[in-house]
This record gives sequence, C-alpha cells and structure tokens, in this order.
Amino acid sequence: MIPILNPTEIKKVENEINLQSNEKKLQKMAVKGVANILTNLNPSKLIIVVGAGLNGEDGLLIGNKLENESSINEIEYFHSINSKSKSNNLNLAKKLGIDLNEINKYKVKSKTDNTIILDCILGISAKLPMRPDISKNLAFINNLSQRLDAKIISLDLPSGFDPNTGLRDKNTLNSSHVIFLGYQTTGTLKDPSLFTSTSHIDLGIKEQDITGQGIDCTQAIDFSLVKKIFPKRNNNLYKGKFGSHLIIGGSDQYPGAPILTSKSSNISGTGHTSISTTTTLLKEIIKETPEVTNFKFDLLNNQGNSISKFTSISIGVGLGVNKESVKIIQGLMDYLSTTKNMHKITLDADALNILSKIEKWWEKFKVPTLITPHMGEYEKLFNVKKEDISLESIKTISKNTNLTILLKGANTIITTPDGTQKINTLANGGMSKPGMGDVLTGMIGSLASNYSINIEDAAIIGTYVHSQSGLLAKEKYGSTSMTASNVISFIPQVFKILE
Repeated sequence: MIPILNPTEIKKVENEINLQSNEKKLQKMAVKGVANILTNLNPSKLIIVVGAGLNGEDGLLIGNKLENESSINEIEYFHSINSKSKSNNLNLAKKLGIDLNEINKYKVKSKTDNTIILDCILGISAKLPMRPDISKNLAFINNLSQRLDAKIISLDLPSGFDPNTGLRDKNTLNSSHVIFLGYQTTGTLKDPSLFTSTSHIDLGIKEQDITGQGIDCTQAIDFSLVKKIFPKRNNNLYKGKFGSHLIIGGSDQYPGAPILTSKSSNISGTGHTSISTTTTLLKEIIKETPEVTNFKFDLLNNQGNSISKFTSISIGVGLGVNKESVKIIQGLMDYLSTTKNMHKITLDADALNILSKIEKWWEKFKVPTLITPHMGEYEKLFNVKKEDISLESIKTISKNTNLTILLKGANTIITTPDGTQKINTLANGGMSKPGMGDVLTGMIGSLASNYSINIEDAAIIGTYVHSQSGLLAKEKYGSTSMTASNVISFIPQVFKILE
C-alpha cells in the first residue's frame, strides 16, 4: 500500500506507530530498503549529501550499512547544514566515524562511470521559500551532477520541492529517481513530471494505522492493490457467467471511437461485447473485432426489456452532440430512473457533454454509475472552476451525487461516494493522444460486466492496466509516436501478469 498524505498527517501517523512499537522500527525498514536498492545499482562511487533533519539521519545510517554490508567501493559524505544549526547529525557522523564535509567545498578530482548522488537533505520537511544558503547548495549539487555525469537519487522528494504546495525552488534538485519512504505526499500530485521514475519502500503501514488517526487513507494505485481486487477467472464457468457489455456510441464525426472501445472491451474479460452504433460504422467495427455483435434498441419506444441482459453499459464514446444523441441519453436516463435491473453504467465523452446541460441529471441514475471526465468536462458537468478543484472538493461532489468519479489527467483520481480515493500517479505524456479515453472506457465497461467486480474496482483495475499498457507502448514506440491502438496491443500482456 502506498498512502498519499500531507506531511502533517504522515508525522501524526508515524508518531503514533513509534509510541506503540520500537521507536526506530520505521527508520530501520527505510534504511534497509534504500540500502538494498543502492546495492543492486552498485555504483562505482556514492556521494551521500545529508541535511539537519531525519532525512539526513537516514542518509548517514544508509551509508554506514552499505559500508559494512555492500561491495560499493567508494562512499563519500557531505552535508548541507547551516553552521548555526544545532544538528544531531553532525554528532551522529562523529559517532559512526564518518568524515562529513560541507557540500559546497567538494572538489572534482576525477570522473567515474556510474556515480550516484544520494539526496538526503530535506525530505518531507521542506517548505518554501527555501533558505538562501540551502538553495545555493542545491544549485551547487545540480552543477556537480553535471560535472560528474552523476545521477541524483532523492529520498522522499527532490530537495527544493515543497511537499504541501507542490511548488519548487528555482534550484530544486534534478533527480533522476525518487525513493518514497512509506508514503507519497499530496504535493507530488501537483507536479507529476518530477516523479516519472520512482521506487517505494513498504514500511508496513496498515490502512487502520491511518484511519485510526481520523485521516482518510488515499492510496496510489499499484500492482499490489490491483492484484488484491482482481478476481481469478474460474475455469468451470461459461461466457454468460462473465457478464455482457453494451457500448453505445460512434458517429460519422467520430468513426474510430467505438472501434477502439470494442477492441479494448473484447480483451478485458467480458463474456460478450455488443455495440449499438450507426449502420455505416457497424461493418467497420465487425471487420476490426469480429467477436463483437450488433445490438439495436429503442428506449424511446419502451424496448427497455431488451437492454436488461447487459450487466454493463458504456455510453458516449464518439457519440456526437446532436438531436439524435440527446434523445438516446434522455431515453437511457428515463429507463435507468425506473428499472430494477442493476446495470453498471460508464458515462464518457459526449454523454457527459450532453448531461452537462441537464440540471441535477445524476438523480436519474439509480444504478451504480461511473463518470470518466477530463478536467474540462468535469468543470462543465458540475459548474466549477479548475482552481477550485481539489481532492476534498471531488469527495464532496461524489458523495452528494452518489457517482463514482474518475477524473482523467496526468494523475487520474478515482473517488467513490463513501469518500475513498485511489490515484494513478504514473504520468505518461504519450497518453495525451486521441482515442486513449475510448480504450479506457472499453476496458472499464468490460471489467464491470463481471458479476464479481463492482464499478469502483473496475475503474481501479482498468486505470492500472491502461496505464501499464501505456508505459509498455511508450517503451516500444516512444511518447511522440505511440497511439491508442499501440496501447491496446499491450493490454493482454498486463492482464497476464495480474493473473
């Protein structure tokens, strides 16, 4: 589990844990975890730079452990501690026999391959504005890393980054990798570009350790979370037992959207994918995905019974905004407001654009419903301004509307009416392309059709697999050239790993 908390919450949780157990338990786990990572990297030279606080103490203990237990040949220690500061770390260095010098006096004698600078200066205690002497030292370290051709690895956060606001000092360290010690701070969500390469050290923090302090346990979506909620496929069941997924979408203006959605649905676990679209598009969809069937219905003429067989309905991909699409949405709303059939609904794209013009539209959706807006769609749906959108405000809207909200962005935020939040923190610029949302909708709708997967878990699993498939596509094709179709090609590979 990777909790996402602010620094005050982190300190509150850790203080309680330390009171109830060995005071150094969390630190020992952190030191061991980081030492293992560095041992595997096996740098020819390791330069450890420490600050005055606990982050610096961790750094000294990590170095000491590596000297005793690893094969790293050269470890050097430096500090960024003000001469007027009464730091216990200076005393700890003497106790450990560590020669600790000021970082700004470092002299480059020679250049070696695979040099790592370990940033243990500030961690989650950083706060802007940065003290001038610290900012100056950060600039020195950035310059030093260039002269040595060294990678900077930071504990918790790149020094210079404010964990509360997500703002950064002009000299914030240019870290190539960040190691989160137990938690990820809320500030990291503001600037995900700094956290594209990360590791997480599990400190054994349990959800009850957090909620027991009256703190909401927001979590990052990772493999362990998804593995826990992803059901094993029963070999004895036939396709009808895995549900059916209906996709309503497509138009002459957006002919590709339902193709992408049906393709991703077909490989994401549903027992059956059906598509309701224009006659001209249907032939192309069947050509691309022959397993998909055609479904014709007319909710406006009381044919709601024919739709009852679908456990999951996704509507909006490429639908367009016109008189006909408005009628389709209105008909679906009328049906869902009275039906006793417990469909799981995913609303995307033009369905959201149409609904944004209807006051309190969510009151018509009496079944489990997920909306998947990007920021602009979210603003229109709920008449809010971007600057007023926060984790807390999304919780409030989700609770008041009884909707599960998947807010798409560099960090995708999934919020349920009970206040639970799960966040995908793996930003990927290559995903900012046409059709990526259509692929995600197909996956979520397909997963939701499974009787044993609720709409919230379908959103979490779908988001994770979508993200991981995107990373694989990026690795093969690069951010510039990767496409939504490339992402689809990697979906089976990610599901296979989960199985």
